Amino acid sequence: MIDEETFDAEVGDEPYYGMRKRTGAGLLFLLVVLLFIRVDNYKLTPVELIAGDHLFSIVRWEIKNFPQKWIHALWEAIPGNKPSREERLVIIDDYLQLARKVQKEVDRVEGVLIRRSATQGSAAAAKELVPNTEALEILTKERNALRAKAEEAVEAEISALLAEMGFESRFGLIWPPVDIKFEEPPTLLVLSTRDKISLISSILLDPDIKGVERDRIENEILEKHNLSSYVDDLAGLATYPNFVNDLYTTRTVMRTAVHEWMHAFFFFKPLGKNLRKNDTMFTMNETVADIIGRELGDMVFERIGGDLTISASRYAPAEDINPQFTKVMRETRRRVDELLSEGKIEEAEEHMREQQWFLRLRGYGLRKLNQAYFAFRGRYAESPASTSPLGAQLNEIRDLLPSIEAFIREIIEISSNAELLALLDRLRAEAAAVESGSRI
Repeated sequence: MIDEETFDAEVGDEPYYGMRKRTGAGLLFLLVVLLFIRVDNYKLTPVELIAGDHLFSIVRWEIKNFPQKWIHALWEAIPGNKPSREERLVIIDDYLQLARKVQKEVDRVEGVLIRRSATQGSAAAAKELVPNTEALEILTKERNALRAKAEEAVEAEISALLAEMGFESRFGLIWPPVDIKFEEPPTLLVLSTRDKISLISSILLDPDIKGVERDRIENEILEKHNLSSYVDDLAGLATYPNFVNDLYTTRTVMRTAVHEWMHAFFFFKPLGKNLRKNDTMFTMNETVADIIGRELGDMVFERIGGDLTISASRYAPAEDINPQFTKVMRETRRRVDELLSEGKIEEAEEHMREQQWFLRLRGYGLRKLNQAYFAFRGRYAESPASTSPLGAQLNEIRDLLPSIEAFIREIIEISSNAELLALLDRLRAEAAAVESGSRI
């Protein structure tokens, strides 16, 4: 944690004109982003019609949330309205605790309603009281009152760290400005062909779709369109402001916030410009954001007083946390790819069902395992669902560079897999030369 005087000199007492510059920069970035995203189309595809009741509109969400964010930022620019750093750190902690309490109350109320529905007409139902929502209403009101302040506090902490690392623009701004929204992200409906693991489309759906409805959507898509599909949860989403789920631990929240901001930072760099060039570049972008998100997120967490030694194993890479799960998943992926390459679709799907139950019986809560699951999860090279070499390659590049800043500056200039391999070869040669020289 840096001392309060140092922080105030950097971002704590940002003058009004500085806030106006940041607001203008944020508006400019949003306008640029909107030029590149698909505008909502009222002519739905056949697949979208199946999930029609749950479609999530990014444009409507942006229009609703972006002005609110910057109105609050301008309000804080008025002398006396901006909390001190010490107050901000308390706000972050209080807000995240409230968010989890709200969810706990939501689960309790829903549990009562489910029990009433299941026993309707019985003597037990007659005795079951209508769920008391007073506590939920109070907690929700308290959480909502703190939300904008908590978002601004996290943004300030990340911005301060980035500024210290030299990532300010020539105008003294972090570009694009760090801007997050604490809200449960939408879910994602991903589609793959059945004869090959290949992500062909993804559709944003409303948050918190129940398992039964997810199954209905997936089964109907399979029956009507012969496509594999999977409705997956997201921890964050690279919109602007960035979605960040506030129901995770503080350390995970910081990692997610940095991860999603990195996608905005990549936007004008070769790495980000080539995001959709091919599957390899998409995987590279996501894996780089994962690596940076972990390291910078942990640095932010430590700055606000977090202890990285608490439950440290929980935050290790997936391969280290669950080596058996990772081993089984990667073996399954390789076997499925092999079967599909031979045209044995039904055998591949049966193998995935068998492996899903093998893992479920050992405590791993896989709702479904199919081509779409692997197509989406496999795009993250460090995921157990991936067989990509990019995870190992990118982590080796990070290890060969002296700092996370150096890693960021090198990696954002990469526009192809060939360039990545050339960078890795160069760094290996430089390391070998240094080691050879040290032996002389």
